[in-house]
Amino acid sequence: MSEPDIAQQGESHDPRNIVLDAAVLLQNNGQATSTTLLAVDRLNSGLGIHSQLVPSWQSLILAGADPRAAAVTPTGVNMRRVAAAMRVIDRAEDGPLDPVDVAAGLCAAATLRQANAAVFVLACATGSAALAVIFGAEDVRTALLAAASAAAGGVIRRMLGRFGLGVLVQAFAAAVVAGIVGAVAVHLHLGAAGVVALCPALILVPGPHILNGALDLISLRVSLGMARVGYASIVLTVIASGLIVGLGMGGQTLPVTGGAVAVPLHVDVLAAAVAAASYSVYFSMPYRMIGWPVLAGMAAHGVHWWASSVVGTGPATAALLSCLLVGAMLVPMSHFLRMPFAAIGFAAVVSLVPGMFVFRALSGMLQLQTDASAEVLAAAVSDSAVAAGVVAAMAIGLVVPIRLRDNLIRRHSHGKS
Repeated sequence: MSEPDIAQQGESHDPRNIVLDAAVLLQNNGQATSTTLLAVDRLNSGLGIHSQLVPSWQSLILAGADPRAAAVTPTGVNMRRVAAAMRVIDRAEDGPLDPVDVAAGLCAAATLRQANAAVFVLACATGSAALAVIFGAEDVRTALLAAASAAAGGVIRRMLGRFGLGVLVQAFAAAVVAGIVGAVAVHLHLGAAGVVALCPALILVPGPHILNGALDLISLRVSLGMARVGYASIVLTVIASGLIVGLGMGGQTLPVTGGAVAVPLHVDVLAAAVAAASYSVYFSMPYRMIGWPVLAGMAAHGVHWWASSVVGTGPATAALLSCLLVGAMLVPMSHFLRMPFAAIGFAAVVSLVPGMFVFRALSGMLQLQTDASAEVLAAAVSDSAVAAGVVAAMAIGLVVPIRLRDNLIRRHSHGKS
């Protein structure tokens, strides 16, 4: 029961079908599982039925007196659809829902398109340049090369998408371009291969899937969480492979070591604002919502800079503090303004996802085949540990405010009933 099916079944006003349609729409477009479960509870209340959603990677089961199931493909992220669907679902707080109106609203949400191609390509360029600045690019040519490489990758991704080629092919092709440009930059002495190649690849990182998977694991939805993390790992491996191929075509390799470069606070915060706005476009977020992740992203990077540069904490602790702040800022705001937290929260913090450590770890593991030295092994293990620690810390930082909100909503709903 995919989004096209929802549009085709607009004449079906069975409340249970409507609830299942809504869950499929949210699951397929990047909504967090906990929020999807709450949305089902709200629809149950608004439509006057009793059912329970059992989510998995391949299907959703609506258990109850008249159980039913639907297949899902939760690999996309389209926050325009999520936001539109949540606006329809949230009306349950205001009273009983008309099944005809809900079905029509879900049909309309299912037809919303991704961000405009030109805007998407521009966001690829600005996001990559912003990440280059965050990672310490000191030469403007480095940032411009990273931006041009990401823009070319964005064009290729959209072109391949029109031919029906999936995420993996698109990510591999864009990563090959990033690797080639990074190698050319080294030969022409125009920038460091690490920054020029990695920053365009970092915007390909499936941040929402990584964080959603971590949130599911923390909530003990183990099978779904492992499936999400497994899918994200496959995408990351494809990106790393594309980078290595592209760099290899230019006679370069992906570095397995590298220290962080200190960036002034004001530069880091401003670059974070650009990155958050760019990521919002990647996720096809409604433009009216972009201001919130920008503000939260600036605050998060300010805390991250303070924790790393002033206090001297490790990457995981800095990420934890940053995500706790974002959660405290945006979880209440997302509830009162009826905006999906997945839209505004992920865009604010996804630039903190440790894609660089993941890529270096994968590169190190591949290099072990030809250079089984202690240095390469230690670097790969260290980068893997840092990446896992940062992702876990980010998930914990986000899940605490989400859990508090969910508990309050459930208590409020039970009080009404």
